[in-house]
Amino acid sequence: MAESVVKTMDLMPEYLEKMFKDLMANVFQYDEESGEFSGIATESPLYGKQIYQAADGSGTTTDPELAALDEAGNPVSYYKAGALYQREDGSATTDPNEAVLDATGNPTVHPDSGGYVTDSSLAELDQFKNPIFATEGGVAPPTKIGFTDLQQKALDMLMGEKDPVTGEYSYSGLGAYKPYLDMAEDLYKKSEEAIDASTAMYDPLGQIQYDMKDVLDAEGNVIGQEKVAQMQDVLDAEGNVIGQEEVRKGGYKDYYNPFVEDVIDTTLADLSDIKDAETMKSRGEQIGLGAFGGSRGAVADSQFLQDYLRESARAGGELRSEAFDKAMGYSTNAFENAMTRGQTAGQMFQDLGTGIGALGEAAQALGFKDINAAFNVGSLEQGQLQAEYDAERQAQLEEAYEPFALLSFAADMMQGIPVSGTGLTAAGTPQGSPTANVLTDTLGLNAGGGDGGLFSLGAKT
Repeated sequence: MAESVVKTMDLMPEYLEKMFKDLMANVFQYDEESGEFSGIATESPLYGKQIYQAADGSGTTTDPELAALDEAGNPVSYYKAGALYQREDGSATTDPNEAVLDATGNPTVHPDSGGYVTDSSLAELDQFKNPIFATEGGVAPPTKIGFTDLQQKALDMLMGEKDPVTGEYSYSGLGAYKPYLDMAEDLYKKSEEAIDASTAMYDPLGQIQYDMKDVLDAEGNVIGQEKVAQMQDVLDAEGNVIGQEEVRKGGYKDYYNPFVEDVIDTTLADLSDIKDAETMKSRGEQIGLGAFGGSRGAVADSQFLQDYLRESARAGGELRSEAFDKAMGYSTNAFENAMTRGQTAGQMFQDLGTGIGALGEAAQALGFKDINAAFNVGSLEQGQLQAEYDAERQAQLEEAYEPFALLSFAADMMQGIPVSGTGLTAAGTPQGSPTANVLTDTLGLNAGGGDGGLFSLGAKT
């Protein structure tokens, strides 16, 4: 039985074919004469074209071959201008304080503000403080908005901010307690010194005064301190140095009445006058009796002298003893009062050191609150900037891919247009193979047998 194969091809109308070819030419096309490729598919829509200053002074160009050249022979690129203000001489500046004021008292905006500039110092800066080049088309790269100024300030407060003048660090977070702790430590040392001084034994000659001396190791490093007694020169009557002794303070001598000796001298003078008066009286009596110059007069004079010496010694001793007892009492009371004041001062230093330490702890806690508040507000600002950047980038993406969307729309529209096409059909009937017929006949003859065959040598016996 004969079989046939039918091939069918639908041809679109000519105007649709032309429209399809035009669309494809916009997507991708190769010019055999120039060897150049063209179409929107030949370059990524994500990349923009750098804008240069035109060499002919006509304005801008995206062709570097037509751009003006700088002194180094490179094309002069344009930057996106930031907020610019006009100086009195007409030049541009980013500092509004340098600008000339308009009629309303506000800084005058420069004509290039928001446009293009060739000076990178007048360009708009990205978040990394780099000038932004002016481009035509393209899409900004995806990025994460970095820390805002407020967040950076919070980090500086946390980690310590260096003073550019003094080079010292000021702390509001980590380590904010340190200066308070140092003050508290100094006060505790003073408390220890005051209490240590208040536990000393009383010395009637006075308490030895000490200085603190650094103790050094073999390398000359300070490893501690020790007390060293203060020394003073000992002078003789002529003012010559004959030795040294410890400096003492608070002994009985400091409270001994300096007028005691004057009182003693006056008392002795009075006793001497009494002795002389009694002696003169006795001699007068002896003259009246005619015994002056005798042994009796000598005995009387000797008795008066003995009485004088005895009374002088007794009076001087009593006065000195009384003055010494009072000086010892005053000295003891002063020492005890000093010890009490020392202990009170030691306790006061301890309480003050504890309070300052607590103040440092509170200052650090309050500093952490300020840091958290600043960082959180900065995070809100960072989120807002990120959202604005992402929205602007999304708009750039839509604009960049708009030609592809239009082509896709046109392609979809073409597929949905009902058209009447031209059909082309080709039919064919297969013929039997001559080779196959020969083989069939051969097999039939060979299978037929007989006395002979096609390949037999003769009849079988």
